[in-house]
Amino acid sequence: MIQRVQTLFLALAAAAMLVAVSVPLATFVYGGQPVVFEAMGVYYEDVLRDSTWGIFVIGILSSIIPLITIFLYKRRILQIRLSVFNIFLMIGYYAYAGFVFYHLVNFNDMAFNKIGFGAMTPIIAIILTIIAIRKIGADEALIQSLKRLR
Repeated sequence: MIQRVQTLFLALAAAAMLVAVSVPLATFVYGGQPVVFEAMGVYYEDVLRDSTWGIFVIGILSSIIPLITIFLYKRRILQIRLSVFNIFLMIGYYAYAGFVFYHLVNFNDMAFNKIGFGAMTPIIAIILTIIAIRKIGADEALIQSLKRLR
């Protein structure tokens, strides 16, 4: 049923990942000008300098999978598996963002300014997905215990 509490957690996780791909991940200062690191690219002087479309694709997939998972309420084991896969995708989001960051940023000339809210929201989405997995598992345990009583 869609009225379950894990639906709320999965919807919030999807929203958190949408926020992650739409707001800056970090900002730097290079030559007195701000450099903005977003999921779609690295912007210097409001011009796209390097494309990071892979981060954007992983983030969009991580926001679509929870929405698909919500409507698979009759197949709880599949819901759990998709949610675990989504957690691995979100960890991959961080790994790929770190890889891109390491290869694109020249550490000698660039000064770190601040970390963006977009870098924090995947952690929130991971936590919400873990809570949803626990709730789905509790539903599955309840259904299994009711089947034993028949």
